[in-house]
Amino acid sequence: MTPSEIYNRIKGYLDGCDTVICNLHSACAPSKGKVYMCSVAGSKTDVLDFDTVKKEADKAMGIESRKSVDALTDSPSSACLCFVELKSWDLVLSNKGTEISVRKQAQKYESDLPQKLTDSISICKQVCKDNSAFDDCRIVFILLSDISIEEDGLADIHSNLTALAGSSSNLKMLCNQLSAHIMDGIPDVETYYWECREFDEKLRGL
Repeated sequence: MTPSEIYNRIKGYLDGCDTVICNLHSACAPSKGKVYMCSVAGSKTDVLDFDTVKKEADKAMGIESRKSVDALTDSPSSACLCFVELKSWDLVLSNKGTEISVRKQAQKYESDLPQKLTDSISICKQVCKDNSAFDDCRIVFILLSDISIEEDGLADIHSNLTALAGSSSNLKMLCNQLSAHIMDGIPDVETYYWECREFDEKLRGL
């Protein structure tokens, strides 16, 4: 199946799942009692609330153990199907963040993100009723963060990460490098680590 065919099949599975990534972000979604970090919802890209899709799919299977990414969308070019996960490093850092707490959170992400992708692909196959649905589909897994991402800082990903600590800017760099390193380690799919505010722009490049 093509990315658009899979996306439209998932979209037709459950009404009311259309949204934007800003409404799924725990740090700024009004539905979670927060206010938008960008004053208004910054993203205009339609995505599906995949956690809601997962709950309905699990109910149909009589299970509750699967994980899921936050959102699903197809690229504007319809060239790829994008699984999107949002993580708030801003919340970690604002809660008296330290190098230890950052590394501890990154370890959780490293074990959690691959399983979220695997289970989400399985859910899509279930909804599509086609185990071969992804045979000819380009899959992209995108991790979005709410802190600024400096591309120059990510370029030196193979440098010694233990050297980063102390100041807020260094902790942010550590967050970004650990996140990029985690995504680089996920096999068999294209992975990206982006700032959430740049989601629409970068998605247009796929």
